[in-house]
Amino acid sequence: MSAVTDDDPLVDVILERWSACTLPLGQRPHAGTAFFYNELVESTPEGDNVREWWVTADRLTRTKVGEVRLRPSLIEPAGAASDSLIVLDFEEMWSRRSGVAVMRTFFLHEHAAEKGWSWATTQITEGTAGTSDHVRAVEGQPRRAYAMGHITRELGESGEQRPLAVAISTIARDPDGVVRWLGSLPDGFAGGPVFVAEPHGDRSFILRCLGLIASADRNPDVLTFDVIRSLIEKLVRPKRGLFRRR
Repeated sequence: MSAVTDDDPLVDVILERWSACTLPLGQRPHAGTAFFYNELVESTPEGDNVREWWVTADRLTRTKVGEVRLRPSLIEPAGAASDSLIVLDFEEMWSRRSGVAVMRTFFLHEHAAEKGWSWATTQITEGTAGTSDHVRAVEGQPRRAYAMGHITRELGESGEQRPLAVAISTIARDPDGVVRWLGSLPDGFAGGPVFVAEPHGDRSFILRCLGLIASADRNPDVLTFDVIRSLIEKLVRPKRGLFRRR
């Protein structure tokens, strides 16, 4: 795990907190990243009721057969899973809107249980996910941002084929009102989460996940969490399928 641009202390913070929330999808030229998100449904004295979702860019889901690389560090016990999971009818498993794709994570957990292992992931939580106010706060003036994704390597190249990395650039809202990542990204970053630092007091900050990268093209859209939440809200009326987090 590394940064693909200049040194920045926030890269270490992002990797420490959320390096276990992503999985690599597909292969070149359609490689990308998906991440886990816990939607907070209700807080009670007994704990939080949440739904777990898998989130990525729409374009990565338009294939009948999907490939999910199973990161060894996210598998318990270690070495219990194969290198990748081939998923049939992949395209039909996703719901989509405005470039975003989401699905519940049941099939991932069911597959692990059938094979005798479990996931050791983290998730983007409701407290980290940007609100509509955070999205509206992005203006035309560029601000520093961080994208996390699984880069691709050439076949035969030494090392992990889809290592996790953090790219650093800026985001801004263009004249059409679209939030954009300014600059280029390595292959494999499409679908990966985008973070910004929100000031908190005089000497501290809060890291927010503003959304995800739409593509690996230059100056790609950032598909923001208000779009993600809008899609999920449409899917879950009436609300059901809860599990309890303590």
